[in-house]
Amino acid sequence: MVTAETPPRPTTGACPNCGGERLTPVRRVRVSKARVAADLAHCTSCDFLFLADPTWLDVAYEESFYGDTGYVDRNLHASRLLRLLLVIGRLGRFGASEPGCDLGTGLGMLPRLLRDHGFDFHGTDAYAAMELIRPFCGPPGDGAIGCKTAFEVIEHVPCTPEFLRREVGATPLFVFSTLMRPVGEIPGPDWWYYAFGNGQHISFHSRRSFEVAMGRAGMDPAWLVCIDGPVHARALHLIAPSARWRRAFRVAGALVNRGLDGLLLPWLEPLVGLRPRIIPDHYVAMERLRSAAERPPCP
Repeated sequence: MVTAETPPRPTTGACPNCGGERLTPVRRVRVSKARVAADLAHCTSCDFLFLADPTWLDVAYEESFYGDTGYVDRNLHASRLLRLLLVIGRLGRFGASEPGCDLGTGLGMLPRLLRDHGFDFHGTDAYAAMELIRPFCGPPGDGAIGCKTAFEVIEHVPCTPEFLRREVGATPLFVFSTLMRPVGEIPGPDWWYYAFGNGQHISFHSRRSFEVAMGRAGMDPAWLVCIDGPVHARALHLIAPSARWRRAFRVAGALVNRGLDGLLLPWLEPLVGLRPRIIPDHYVAMERLRSAAERPPCP
C-alpha cells in the first residue's frame, strides 16, 4: 500500500524545468481518482518540485472542475485586476493590450466578464467546452495578441519552459496565477495545493524555479512581477518586457486588494471608450447559429 509517507523510488532522468540531473526523490503518493502511484521529486539545481512522469492526466481531466472551489472567486478577482490594469494601460498609452486570450479558460468565465465590460477577450482550453465564452473560443484571429492570461494553469503544465515558448512567446503582457512556494521549501504531504486527489496539479514552482524556466524560454527574469492575491501570498504574477506595465501591475494589484477598483472603474472605463459587449455578443452568437443551420448537410 502506498501512503503519503511511502519512501519514493530513486528518481532518474532530467529535470523538465532546467534539464539538470540533480533530482532528489521526496515521497511517493497516490494521485487522481484512479489512485495511480506517483513520485514527487525535487530538482536541487533549479528548485523545481514536480510529479514525475504524469501518465494519469487523461483520467484526471475526466472531471475537470471537481474540487476547484475557488473557480468563481478567482475569476471575479482576476477580472477586476485585469480591468484596472488594462484601463491604466489605455490611459497611459502603453501600447496595444487587446485582443486578449485567456489560456486554460475552463468555462470561460474570465473572458466573459471582461467582454461584459468592453474588452476584446477570447478563451482557449483543450479540456473544457468553454460554455460561457462561445462563440469567442480560440485565438482572436491571425493578428498579434496584446495580452494573454493563464489563471491556475502553470501548476498543470509538465514543462514550463516549453509552455512559455509556445503559448506566451513575444506577447507583451502575460498575467497569470499560481501559488509559488518559498524558495527551497518542500511542503509537507498535506499541503492543500498538491491536490493529489484529482491529479491535475503536477508542477509546484518557487520564484527561483520559475525564473529558470523563463530563462530557458528566452525571457529575462527581470520581466517577472509577483504580488499577493486577496487570500494567498505570491499568487498573482505578470511577465512584461515593459517597465511601465510592471509598475501598473503593482499599482492595480494594490488598489484591487483594497477594494478601490469599485470606485475607479465605473468612471474610468467609459472615459477610455469601453462599452459593454453583452448585447453585441448576443447578436454575433445568434448569427453564427443561423449560419450553421443554413449550411447544407454533408453528403
